[in-house]
Amino acid sequence: MAALIQRHYAAPAKTLHFYGDRLLRIYPQYAFYALGAAAWLFTFGHPTSFLAPDPSALEWANNLLIVPLNYFMYNGADRFTLVPPAWSLGAELAFYVLAPWLWRKWPWALALGAISVGVAVLAWHDVLQSDWWGYRLLPGVLWVFLLGMALHRYQQSHPTASHRAVFCLPLLAIGAAWYLNYRGHLALPYIRETLVGVGLGVPLVYGLSKHGFAHGRLQSLDAALGDASYGIFLNHFLFIWCLDLGAPQAWHDWALLLTASVAASVLTQRWLERPVLRWRRYLRL
Repeated sequence: MAALIQRHYAAPAKTLHFYGDRLLRIYPQYAFYALGAAAWLFTFGHPTSFLAPDPSALEWANNLLIVPLNYFMYNGADRFTLVPPAWSLGAELAFYVLAPWLWRKWPWALALGAISVGVAVLAWHDVLQSDWWGYRLLPGVLWVFLLGMALHRYQQSHPTASHRAVFCLPLLAIGAAWYLNYRGHLALPYIRETLVGVGLGVPLVYGLSKHGFAHGRLQSLDAALGDASYGIFLNHFLFIWCLDLGAPQAWHDWALLLTASVAASVLTQRWLERPVLRWRRYLRL
């Protein structure tokens, strides 16, 4: 997002164009799979833990707006969520609202990042609910988004320092894990996953973008995997329901789910998302 904003949407006058770009990226496939889940429920399916049989108008609106799904712990939106992982899209859309301003007002972004780290630390110490405030809601995860923006910014202006800082992250994650385990908090929901994601994920993304997937055939592979990943993220619950797999366990269940999910993702990326790319490119002029 930092690279996208820098190249095409850095001027304040282009902010609405950035919002349009993001909506065109997220909504076409999301709307398709959300409607697919609704059609399955009301035509062939049965209620699940995410699909109540009698959704209210407000619950339909939650799915349309997406952002309210991120606040399911307060508004009960998980009672009727057509795309269950879409709670994270809610956090992502909330970040997109702030992203152009954060890029242009970097000192303020750093201050908000420090506050966000403080929220996460309180969640890791069980002062705040670790699942909600350390993993899902934007105040506790904004710092992770800002790590990505900082990576892009400092990779250009301070390449040596950013290289060293990135590869210190595993040590910081290990130290935080040791400390939290000592305090008896490491077993709280999603703390270990977050530390692994930051400690391993950020250096991996940095290394691949700088030395591997940024060139030639690997770049094409990276783009193809990225194109497929969003549809898989959106559709896998729908295929679990349609194939009546419950919780896939046997290898053939996983193979069937993976095949159906990837195939559908490739098709929707080709026939829904790719045509919209022309509109997104127009916004970048």
